[in-house]
Amino acid sequence: MILSIYKLWIRLLNFSARRIYSKRISKVGMNFNCYYDLDIVGGKYISIGNNFTSTRSVRIHAWKNNDNIDTIRIEIGNDVTITDHCYISGINKISIGNGVLFGSNCFVSDNFHGNAKRDDLDSVVEKRVLTSKGAVVIGDNVWIGRNVCIMPNVTVGKGVIIGANSVVTHDIPPYSVAAGVPARIIS
Repeated sequence: MILSIYKLWIRLLNFSARRIYSKRISKVGMNFNCYYDLDIVGGKYISIGNNFTSTRSVRIHAWKNNDNIDTIRIEIGNDVTITDHCYISGINKISIGNGVLFGSNCFVSDNFHGNAKRDDLDSVVEKRVLTSKGAVVIGDNVWIGRNVCIMPNVTVGKGVIIGANSVVTHDIPPYSVAAGVPARIIS
């Protein structure tokens, strides 16, 4: 009895979250599980597939860039779980495949706050123009460990495991295990 009431309560919460976020996000799939707070910026540039789960303090920010083209900048596939305190920031393109699991405190970005030119270095950081060196593509069935940073212009292949505390600065081929700073293939 208590279990069935709990399941009904969860279904109502998920239904409510999907209705709320479907007004703020370009596309939201079925079975949208948002536990605690989900911070969305630029929802019209974000697409989320079916069976999405996010836990505490997840931030997904899609920034408008200077091209004035209204296209999806962050695309999240089906069966994706993003756990506590993860941050995804995109101005170019971030594509997250199906069946991806993010450990806590992950950071994924396709952009930088300015660049290393002298003119930028002399200006206030907050006022620098966001720039991108390229898209981030994360393949299907990738497991991203706790505290991982995935930097711009990186492709993470299908079935990859990225060890905790790694910084991904280069492409990782499919079905490999990578770890370290910078991340290197270890298996």
